Amino acid sequence: MSTLDKTLGKGASKPRSSFDGWALATTTLVAMLVVLVNYVSARRYERWDLTSDRLFTLSERTEKLLSGLSKPVDIYVFMGSREPSYQELRELVTRYKAKTDKITAHFVDPDREPTKFRVLAEKFGVRVGMQENGASEAELAVLVTSGEKRWSITRDDLVQVDYDSLEGEGKNAKVDVKTEQALSGALVQVTAGRATSVCVTEGHGEWSLDAGGERALLIMKEELKRENIEVQALGTRGKSTLPRECDAIFVLGPIKAFSTEESAALKKYVDAGGNLLLALDPLISGETLSSTGLEELAQSYGVHVDNDVVVELDEQRLLSPSPVEHFVVTTFGDHKVVRSMAAMRAPVVLALSRSLSIGEGSRAQWLLRSSDKAYGESALGSLTAGDDMKAGEGDVPGPVTLAAVVETREQQEGKPAQPGGRVIVVGDSDWLSPELLQQPQLANIDLLSGFTGFLTERDALVAIAPRKINAQAIMITEDGLFSVFLRAVVLMPLAALVMGVGVWFQRRQ
Repeated sequence: MSTLDKTLGKGASKPRSSFDGWALATTTLVAMLVVLVNYVSARRYERWDLTSDRLFTLSERTEKLLSGLSKPVDIYVFMGSREPSYQELRELVTRYKAKTDKITAHFVDPDREPTKFRVLAEKFGVRVGMQENGASEAELAVLVTSGEKRWSITRDDLVQVDYDSLEGEGKNAKVDVKTEQALSGALVQVTAGRATSVCVTEGHGEWSLDAGGERALLIMKEELKRENIEVQALGTRGKSTLPRECDAIFVLGPIKAFSTEESAALKKYVDAGGNLLLALDPLISGETLSSTGLEELAQSYGVHVDNDVVVELDEQRLLSPSPVEHFVVTTFGDHKVVRSMAAMRAPVVLALSRSLSIGEGSRAQWLLRSSDKAYGESALGSLTAGDDMKAGEGDVPGPVTLAAVVETREQQEGKPAQPGGRVIVVGDSDWLSPELLQQPQLANIDLLSGFTGFLTERDALVAIAPRKINAQAIMITEDGLFSVFLRAVVLMPLAALVMGVGVWFQRRQ
């Protein structure tokens, strides 16, 4: 070998060594980066919700509930992986676990894990049925337990088809996804102490807890029961004292006036630390409004119930031809009771409401307001005469306050809170009607939950309205199926093969 050949040979080996060194360094750096990313992702867990209907985005109230869990909770999912709601449920449970270490999840397929399921079924008394194809199916979808407390969730509690949405040609069915509502309600049931007590007054023509009637509270009672709240009737006729065992007292749409003694009993209850909701409709008698006997009580806490009827003149907010019936409210105050609803911009529907006024120096805060075009009509004769609707002398100019809240107890820094409670005043009670509470696109159910949670001092109360999604089937024709097969099975692997050959040929060069 010549001297020139030896020199070239030595020179050729150096780039190879340099290349190997760079390759080793690059591989090491990539490996370190992968380890670092995995470490950070393990410490900083995060998931993204890319669904168009935000199905897996937890509500603010659910996050508060999870962050406040102090007891361990076990969630047993007795569903097969092929069931329609399984994947959504599993994803939601995973997100719950990411927010707290108090939750342990158990996914048990009765058909694929019969032995494990039989043991748990015997332990918890879960019955088993058979599907049409012969597969086993548990009578319930989810069992939530904490200590000795248990709460069952059925498949109907998770998803329900809204068949009313099929009206009209070419429309797809809407599906109410209630998974978060059911899970969070179950967590409240098994982790709360004694059941919270809400007492609804009776004896003055108020809304009733009976199942029948136009002013029935059955839906409200069922919704609050999910949150471990006992709703019971409270007779106040002729009473001078009220039981302190009621965590909150609701006065909902009385049509007969409370006596001075009965009103004083409510004030004594609040001043001793009780909590009160006053939903006072305008009692129209000819061209005047009758008193409910509770206006002075509200005034004593800084909320004046105006002697008028709210007229909403913003046509975009009206749900009926009349400007005083069924109008939409989308303006919320800066208070924790309605803060989450303000963030969602979810509408509340009221009907035939009185306006409220908050005086200067009052500790009360407004919660709901009308549009700027609304006003409070004090001359009721003009409403029945069909005159042009516009604010005049003696009327309350818009925007008008529709709901207000006040905390009567005084809190001084470094000193214990003085006796006193919480009071919410609303100029309407029709927002509690069953048809409005059951509308998932409205925030009436959230308003009920927010009011109840605040008044019973359980801020973690959750009543998440179900999410509606389109139930659209995917239709694939024979030609479409062949196209999918051609692209996925033939063209994609072929493209990878061509790229591989190209890289190999380039390296050979």
